[in-house]
Amino acid sequence: MDVGRKAGLMRQGLEGLIAQFPDVFDGVTGSGLMLGLKCKASNIDVVNAGYLAEVLTVPAAENVVRLLPALNIPDEDIKEALSRLEAAAQTVQSAH
Repeated sequence: MDVGRKAGLMRQGLEGLIAQFPDVFDGVTGSGLMLGLKCKASNIDVVNAGYLAEVLTVPAAENVVRLLPALNIPDEDIKEALSRLEAAAQTVQSAH
């Protein structure tokens, strides 16, 4: 199933979002595909912007947005999720 490779692809993409939106995101937490994005902005704002961008996230403790894709997620879906998270981050950044 190559979960490790998929997790690396997801983490790399999330790190890119952190670099692109340093006012919105602060870091990546978790392991494997059970990941979270530490937010500088309100995690509720990120979750709500995610709904608008059609990506499902869950608020978690310590201002984190939890991501938990299926273990068999195709690479194309990872790229799409990252694209939608980017759109959500742009929305949050524009609002602040």
